[in-house]
Amino acid sequence: MTYRIGVDIGGTFTDVVLLDLAGGKLTAAKAPTDYGDPINGILAAWRAAVAALPEARRSEPAEGLNHATTLATNAIIEGKLPQGALLTTRGFRDVIDIGRIQRPVEAIYDMNIDNPQPLIPRHLRLEVDERIGSRGEVVEPLDEATLRATLKKLKGSGIRAIAVSGLFSFVNPAHEKRIAEIIAEELPGADVSISSAISPEMREFERTTTTVIDVLLKPITAPYLRRLAERLRAQGIPRTRIMLASGGLTTTDLAAGRPVGIVNSGPSAGVIASANLGRRMGIEDLVTIDMGGTSLDIGTVENGHPVQRYESKIAGYPIRMPMIDVAAVAAGGGSIAHVDNVGYVQVSRESAGSVPGPACYGRGGLRPTITDADLVLGRLGLVFGGTGGFKLEREPAVRAIRAEIADRLKIDVEEAAAAVLRIIQARMVKAISSHTLEKGLDVRDLPLLVYGGAGPTHGVELADAMSMNTAIIPYLAGNFSAIGLLVAPLRWDESRMVLKHTDTLEAAEIAALVTEMDAAARKRLVETGADPKTLTTRWLMHMRYADQAYDVPVDLGQAWTGKIGDDTVKRLADAFDDIHFRRYAYRGHGEAVECVQLRVSVAGREVEFPTPEVARGPAERIGTRKIYFTHEHAWFDAAVWAWASLPQGFTLEGPAVVEGEGSSALIPPGWRAELDAFRSLVVKRIG
Repeated sequence: MTYRIGVDIGGTFTDVVLLDLAGGKLTAAKAPTDYGDPINGILAAWRAAVAALPEARRSEPAEGLNHATTLATNAIIEGKLPQGALLTTRGFRDVIDIGRIQRPVEAIYDMNIDNPQPLIPRHLRLEVDERIGSRGEVVEPLDEATLRATLKKLKGSGIRAIAVSGLFSFVNPAHEKRIAEIIAEELPGADVSISSAISPEMREFERTTTTVIDVLLKPITAPYLRRLAERLRAQGIPRTRIMLASGGLTTTDLAAGRPVGIVNSGPSAGVIASANLGRRMGIEDLVTIDMGGTSLDIGTVENGHPVQRYESKIAGYPIRMPMIDVAAVAAGGGSIAHVDNVGYVQVSRESAGSVPGPACYGRGGLRPTITDADLVLGRLGLVFGGTGGFKLEREPAVRAIRAEIADRLKIDVEEAAAAVLRIIQARMVKAISSHTLEKGLDVRDLPLLVYGGAGPTHGVELADAMSMNTAIIPYLAGNFSAIGLLVAPLRWDESRMVLKHTDTLEAAEIAALVTEMDAAARKRLVETGADPKTLTTRWLMHMRYADQAYDVPVDLGQAWTGKIGDDTVKRLADAFDDIHFRRYAYRGHGEAVECVQLRVSVAGREVEFPTPEVARGPAERIGTRKIYFTHEHAWFDAAVWAWASLPQGFTLEGPAVVEGEGSSALIPPGWRAELDAFRSLVVKRIG
């Protein structure tokens, strides 16, 4: 027997879950996130989880470790990217400065907000004498002598990261590839990213910025990933895989070679786990929320799969890569509350993190957080349960809320704590509603799947506020994203430009492109150790009405079998009309439709969501506790249950709280919870 390790590094805790590959048993643990060296937190949580195994099994070898990291995302958000250079077609050095000549949407009402500065200053954006035409023809040959002279001047600057983005390289990449070869000759050891390999898509601004981000991340991510793999091998863990933002796993080498693919990968694992669990429960469509220590991450699942998007913004910079569609808002257990200059309670974007953490952690934190408010209002117990947990201290939380809020507003501590929760829950409801309404979803018809350390404490109340009728709180909710890493498949994506109207595109052309891209992706995956017999290929087409500026992805929902029907182009056009109407309330009767870009995704087999062993003894009622519920604006005597003791089929009605490993699930009045076969609490509105 052996086990697999899933590791999710959050803003407050590093979560580890071990999956017994023979029996499917899950063992979870937490450790405070080590900001100085995140690998220390990984090893501490892993050792705590191993120590929780039966003694006879602690010496068993680990099969491997799957990891999601926020390293790349944080480097962009915090402005900690190194200096680099950009080589581009003469006349196009200012593309990343000009952008779309649009101010951010949020700047409509705030003139202080503007687009971020280009990631590469103008004096390091260097022009190359070359040009490829829109049909892939060579308009101007590459001047290699001038390029070498430019690189020799760059040699003494200390720049070791160079992005290359030539005009129309997505049609013909020959010049970019040759430029990369010359850079390797003139500046050996320099990191290089070419846009035709990173983002072979039209739209110069987005393609160039994506390529720039990729190369600037290489000096940051490559050393970390290399050190991670080496330290894990030294501990007897032979294989390390990294989560991509698309929801698939890859090797540390491939992740280091295309690090833009792991930007925003952290939240993806939880949505993967949600879709996997939902399918096993017979639920195809879900809204998911992950409330951890620093943020609330919102995702959606449709037809049993996470909804994906293909362009996102990080700190204002566009990235064109496939990624699970997750929206984040600053609303976590560690979010800090205060009173503003006008005298209103606010919750800032700043988080207490793991050090010092919320005041109730007893680690020197003096400022009140959401976790402190929950504890003061009885919504959390004093024991932060589970392996790696610790005791919470009520008095420091009371002091922090009194000093920062209650005394300033001349109200009691409990009233101040309740005000903090009303503010943060209103922010979360607004964020969830905005994210789902943009997709044309009516959340009243969907269940809300809630996880993260703080999620179960607030989830059912959020569902109540949005008139939803069902909330699902999975077992080990506080470590749920780490479970997603255990079940996620290996994956690789390829894309090609098409740019043809549907009345001139033949199904055979699509089939030829998919065949070529499928072979390239499969080769990558087999090289990483994937079993070719388990690989499945899916494809989709980005489409638009002729002369539109933007496109929408159209997925016919068919796995690639080596051929497609002759009516495929017509079915794509019909599906595009339907999607466009649903999203924008417009259908172009008789308008020409254009196929813009083809995407192929090859993935291995997902591990089936494990079925935890359900308790068989009597349910353990720990006692009764006074708890404040925000929807009722009132205190109730609530029954407190131990999650680990609840047998399958056990039902309970609110007001109640179910305390599990690392999280507490609140069941408000008017709601009933039932424990299902996966030890999840399925909470439904009564009546």
